Amino acid sequence: MAWQVKGGWAFVLRRVAISTFLVGHMSAVVLWLLPHCPIQAACLETVAYYIMPLGFWHSWTMFSPDPMRDTMTLEADVVDRQGMRYGFSFPKQVDYSGWAAVPRFRHPKFAANLGAPELKFQRELAARHVVRQLDVAADAYPLSVNLIAQIRTSPPPGGPPADPMLATHPILLDTIVFSQAGEVKP
Repeated sequence: MAWQVKGGWAFVLRRVAISTFLVGHMSAVVLWLLPHCPIQAACLETVAYYIMPLGFWHSWTMFSPDPMRDTMTLEADVVDRQGMRYGFSFPKQVDYSGWAAVPRFRHPKFAANLGAPELKFQRELAARHVVRQLDVAADAYPLSVNLIAQIRTSPPPGGPPADPMLATHPILLDTIVFSQAGEVKP
């Protein structure tokens, strides 16, 4: 007599696959949210491959009693071997209207999290994206990509609206150098 599985083997395999995904996802989120410790340091780069592209990351500042109140946008300044400069501004939610902005609600988080020192790999991905978007010619290499966070201080709650003409405070997040086009183009 053959051993029978209630619901069949397909049902069991589906349950195992779903359970494996949920355990992996929850483990990745817990590792991401751990305070800085040796366990997190050992796993962070691997976990970032899953967490960052999907926009699942969070930081403790959003839960703090005094959350960050500044607005941050991300820009890039690219300089080629002849000194030619190319500017690039990452898209912002306000660049889109209505429903087109809904799937982009995580764009501000991307800019805010790139400043974390342990996310060098994500800054390199952002720099590659910039160079691909600018479509820089192969003879312009080597390139230097400066990722710059532009910080605009928000007014206090209940105060007058922010003056859009106030200067931003630029912060250099990282400089990434690409020596040849093969480092950027897939």
